[in-house]
Amino acid sequence: MRRKNTLLNFFIIIICLIVLGVSALNIFLCTMGRPILQKKLSVILKRKTEVGSLSYFTLRGITIRDLVIWNVENEHPLYHFKELKIKPSINALIFERRLRFRSELSPTKNFKAQIDAIGSYNFKTSELFLKFRLRNVPYVEDLGTLYGTLRLYKKPCLKKDENPTDLLDITFTSPKILLAAKSSIINNQGKTEIRGKILAPFIKTDKYQFININSDLALIGDKLYIYNLYSDFYRGTFRMDSYMDLDNPIPPFSINANIKDMNIHDFSTTSILVKKDVSGICNANIKLKGAVGATNSIYGKSYIEIKNANLWESGMFKGIAAVLFIPRLDKIVFTDAYGTIQIKNSRFYTDNFKLVSNVMELSIKGGLGFDNRVDAAVKIRLKKELIQESTWFSKISSILLESAGWFIGNINISGDIKKPEFTVNPVGIGNIFDKVKKTIDKVKDILK
Repeated sequence: MRRKNTLLNFFIIIICLIVLGVSALNIFLCTMGRPILQKKLSVILKRKTEVGSLSYFTLRGITIRDLVIWNVENEHPLYHFKELKIKPSINALIFERRLRFRSELSPTKNFKAQIDAIGSYNFKTSELFLKFRLRNVPYVEDLGTLYGTLRLYKKPCLKKDENPTDLLDITFTSPKILLAAKSSIINNQGKTEIRGKILAPFIKTDKYQFININSDLALIGDKLYIYNLYSDFYRGTFRMDSYMDLDNPIPPFSINANIKDMNIHDFSTTSILVKKDVSGICNANIKLKGAVGATNSIYGKSYIEIKNANLWESGMFKGIAAVLFIPRLDKIVFTDAYGTIQIKNSRFYTDNFKLVSNVMELSIKGGLGFDNRVDAAVKIRLKKELIQESTWFSKISSILLESAGWFIGNINISGDIKKPEFTVNPVGIGNIFDKVKKTIDKVKDILK
């Protein structure tokens, strides 16, 4: 009995010592550990850093809560990590000299994603390795949950007089993306620079598909540059240079992209953006600038040309065909379609987008809002042989034809682009308008 009491007392003492040790460690972390960590991180990151609290639990390890990293000018928090869990072990720290940790990170502000990570840090080689999962990543939600790895390590076998360089390898994988970025980190006049390459066999979202992506990248301070980007794009090619300032709660950006020989039929059959069977070969130059997440700030200009275009199955052109009552109109292929499209005030605008064939010409002027509201006018020119196939156009063709043998009119488009409204108005050219006015009664008799 006495022996059992001794063992019980021993266990009670051990538990009390553990509780006392944990309490003492928590007191240290809260009083001295927090400012020490905060100071060290500020020096390493060259930014103002705030740590909300540090705490230790035997099973969960050390938990860092509300780690806030401010931007260079300290005007706003750049990242806010809600919780970081570190699980050190005696074996790892003493024998392996390795820190193992598990984390659940939730940055806020300009990157509201959920990150789960597990990894290790080797004190001897200064190597960091992470496996992570990203969820709800802004602006690329179509990619779904992303899995990846991160490795930060020293460059081996340095050349003579070569400065020490850190290497950073990152991979992203999911059913819709396979991407690897390899880069080097250097200190250039007090600024951290990351330069490297991006290689991606594929990125396939519901909207776009890029194959064989190859690009240069640079992160200078908080300025991100992706340039010399090349990709296969629906049997054609896509090239792009872009810039983004990450040191901002609403990052400004600019993009200059070129599309060459894109197959519109392939695009329309694989993208949810265009669900109809259309065809043609597209070339375009696209320039955009604005701020991420602020659609009203986006300004852009694009020149587009399409060769051998058949667009009648798209919503707007199908409506135009319906109001003209001309048989086999959907068989007409435009040899050329070209024009400039601008983006401003959350709308797409064009002053004169032309589609030309040997029997028909369309000139489009107007705008389409990001809210799908359309307000446009289409000027049409139809060859005499074409309109004579229409049951009602043929009866008045001799009245409305201009001297060159074309019918000219306007189609106004309004309402929601998903269910637009179309109206047709004949337009007089030369003395055609006078002829229509004088013979209006005759036309009524013909149409009876």
